[in-house]
Amino acid sequence: MDVRISNLERDGENRPFASNGNAFLGTAGGFTVMKGVFQPGWRWSKDIAPIAGTKSCQTRHLGYVLSGHMQGKLDDGTEFDVVAGDMFDLPPGHDAWVVGEQPTEILDYSAEATGYARGRAEEAADPNDTAMNAVRKGYAAFNANDMETLKSLMSRDVVQHVVGSGALSGDHKGLDSVLGYYGQLAEMTDGTFRADLIDVHGDHHGHVLALHQISATRNGVTRVSRGSILFTFVGDKATDLLEMRADVPGDNAFLS
Repeated sequence: MDVRISNLERDGENRPFASNGNAFLGTAGGFTVMKGVFQPGWRWSKDIAPIAGTKSCQTRHLGYVLSGHMQGKLDDGTEFDVVAGDMFDLPPGHDAWVVGEQPTEILDYSAEATGYARGRAEEAADPNDTAMNAVRKGYAAFNANDMETLKSLMSRDVVQHVVGSGALSGDHKGLDSVLGYYGQLAEMTDGTFRADLIDVHGDHHGHVLALHQISATRNGVTRVSRGSILFTFVGDKATDLLEMRADVPGDNAFLS
């Protein structure tokens, strides 16, 4: 295998903001990261909105604050506050601003960061948006234990294929069985089981691949692992969910 090394500021793409800062986007093989330098006085709605062309930031951020202090507000009114040393998962639909007289520096590794602070050409509606948005909505509902929303997104005869040889492995056939599987995951981990969405890919033909990170605590042990689900949609309903995992034996042992 090749070793890929690059310098973020030397080799990366420099994206100046309208004012008060800039971002560097760099890659090394399969790793992409954006470093944002936000100067005192920076605010998204003033310094990025003219570039993005949207009323609020529509980029999801997965980041780490290297220095400084930033506050913000989601479109629904939820406020947030991050300082040096904080990690965060910030959903799309927000404004943000620098607090104080020190620049805020942030590393962002989300897949969506590749489009940050770059003008977007107007595109035709994507016919697969409905399925991809349904998957995003479903992950949020799963983590909120919102069974009613999950019911609305799946067909009555939905099947979820669970990989491995653990206690919950096999085919869960029918909506009640799939929701029961989710209930068992919650029961076995005292309600700590989460599947946080990392990225979503679609093919415009009813197939959506979702990459996620799982975290849960069981019997005093916390496990973090990655996996994915291949969704098949018929119309606006998910009919088939095929789970795949990066560490099948480890996940089996954790849930055994």
